[in-house]
Amino acid sequence: MIIRDDVFDKKWTTEIASALLHCNWKAANTAGRKTWPYFETGNHRLLGTSFFLRRNEDIIDYNDNKEISIILINAFDHIRKIINKNIRLEMIDANLQFKGMDGTDHVDGDNNQLAFILMLCNENADNMGGEFFYVPTNKKIKFKHGRLIEIPAHHEHKGLSFTKKHVARMSIKWLGTIL
Repeated sequence: MIIRDDVFDKKWTTEIASALLHCNWKAANTAGRKTWPYFETGNHRLLGTSFFLRRNEDIIDYNDNKEISIILINAFDHIRKIINKNIRLEMIDANLQFKGMDGTDHVDGDNNQLAFILMLCNENADNMGGEFFYVPTNKKIKFKHGRLIEIPAHHEHKGLSFTKKHVARMSIKWLGTIL
């Protein structure tokens, strides 16, 4: 696990958090998916939205909000430069949690993939919980707006909700395959 606090400008993370609050969120974000083809059964459901999904080499699904999709694809290009690895974008998803909506242990991909999780909120989140829990080390990583966490995608983790009512904890996840 690598924690980075200086990847994106605070102004940009604040703008993207604000934009996310106006997205269409669905309770169809199922972690630890176990069934096919609709992936309706798994560990837990959160509010989520998908901005980019590579179905195969030729077919990519985008969110209805193409403007945010393009912004987040460009952000992945910046991440790729920071990590200095040849990596192909597979997915961009976002989660929205409120108090009591803790995630459960899950993985985001395979052992040849990396997940990048960006912590976001629209308020001052000091001392309100919202930690990232990394199962391999049994360690909680403090929530910090704009913090980017890089993990091997096959490592179990979960996002914990804030402890204050009505405060949105958001995260963006980029999933990439190492080439």
